[in-house]
Amino acid sequence: MNKRYEIKAPKSSYVQIFGAILSAILLLLIVQKDDFLSVFFVVILFLASLIQVVMLLKGNLRKNNELEITEHTIKINHTEVPIQKIEKVIIQGYFAQSIGIKLSGRKLVKMNLHFRFKNNEENNVEELKQWASMNSIEVTNGKIYRWI
Repeated sequence: MNKRYEIKAPKSSYVQIFGAILSAILLLLIVQKDDFLSVFFVVILFLASLIQVVMLLKGNLRKNNELEITEHTIKINHTEVPIQKIEKVIIQGYFAQSIGIKLSGRKLVKMNLHFRFKNNEENNVEELKQWASMNSIEVTNGKIYRWI
């Protein structure tokens, strides 16, 4: 079974980008110029927010948005994951379903393993579920907790 799908970033990543930009702007607005220590901490927090925005934009603007499913691996944007490393597939949402692939021994889903299908979402999710059941990988519905 070799299939290729077009994928896109989940909606939650756009919300994260907006929140990080908003928090960076708010940090600049609340800085008090008379206290060195508060200025120092605000600058550090601003730089952390800026790094978060850059990382999220880098993930969302990648050009190779494709998922390839083979018998023994799943390949997302040139990241190949063998089925032995996959603990479960998490499906979040009902109308706009996003998929997260949780690796064994990890508590959070990596950002590049969280995606949505671009076209024909319902059929593609069903095919992914069938592939997971053929390879005895657990498929659950729930919240996807991910790292940047």
